[in-house]
Amino acid sequence: MINSFDCRVLVLHRESLVAPGVPSLSVSARVTEVLDYLENETGIEHFSVSENDECVERAVAWADVIVLSKHRSKKALELVTLAKQLGKGLIYDIDDWIFSFPSYSGGSDGAVVNYSLDIISLCDFVTVANAELMRRVPFIAPDAKLVYLPNGMWVERYTSENHIISSRECSKRIVFTNADFLKVQESKDAILSALNVFFMRHPDYVLDFFGDPFPEMFSLPFLHFTNRMPYQDYMRAIVSGDYMFAITPLGADEDIESIEFNACKNPFKYINYGVARIPGIYSSAAIYTDCVRNMETGIVVDNTFENWLSAMERYVSDENIRLKVRDAAYNDVMQNFHVKAGATVLSTLLKRLILGTLDVS
Repeated sequence: MINSFDCRVLVLHRESLVAPGVPSLSVSARVTEVLDYLENETGIEHFSVSENDECVERAVAWADVIVLSKHRSKKALELVTLAKQLGKGLIYDIDDWIFSFPSYSGGSDGAVVNYSLDIISLCDFVTVANAELMRRVPFIAPDAKLVYLPNGMWVERYTSENHIISSRECSKRIVFTNADFLKVQESKDAILSALNVFFMRHPDYVLDFFGDPFPEMFSLPFLHFTNRMPYQDYMRAIVSGDYMFAITPLGADEDIESIEFNACKNPFKYINYGVARIPGIYSSAAIYTDCVRNMETGIVVDNTFENWLSAMERYVSDENIRLKVRDAAYNDVMQNFHVKAGATVLSTLLKRLILGTLDVS
């Protein structure tokens, strides 16, 4: 139980770092989700304004605390400087390695000036999403006051008892979600070949894709494309989507260039699919081997043609494993990835800032 307290929080929104012109999903998944839960539990006020909105300066003046998420623009730096001058509390959230990007990423544009470290230097707290970020951020921002803010979802917001009880088994639809370009390099051809063979064997199946367009999608005629959408809309779409299973490819040890970058990522797709009760297949990258129990809460595979094809065929042929994984993943997310853990951490930080006390030890 989180005690009620008065606080006005401004969530500073921004466009995606990897897909210019579209809103960031990290802000919604990491910040807005937690604040919505806190508003329901404690009555705090919060709203979101884009860093480029014409009324953003007035929003900064209204707020007690401003929360940013991976902001790096000159405009964000100007707003943080203004907030500091006005005596506002400042929290900066990091759920990814934003200080450099692999060459394949849309975030690797060298022409973009990155002001993230300047912004971080002005913030009271820097919240991070995982242990790898806790370890690495001090090397480039040694004075940042780091706080671990766990990932989580307000599960009850997206599910109901009726949905949980019902078993709409089973459509011939598979779901795939991806922001940026495909996050596999050495194994890309093997995974795409496995998909092509699978859908040739099962021509009545379809692959529903949510996210940013990528060049290889045009070689996948079975793929139905839906551009990225607001986070809550996306979650409701996959919860109601009647999906047989989900695929989540990610470069693992074979992708030397991006292995450290990927190690700073978070298992949000596992969390999302767990909430939606969709059994998943996940690459054997560290972020998934650390949380997915193979053949219990998901299938974890090495990035080879044989392993990906075998895992997809296993879900098609074995209803028992689908149901087992579906229910176990949902229960795991409820127990270990509920937003209330992050809400407790964030409420503590907000109270510290309201009281003018920065010590969180």
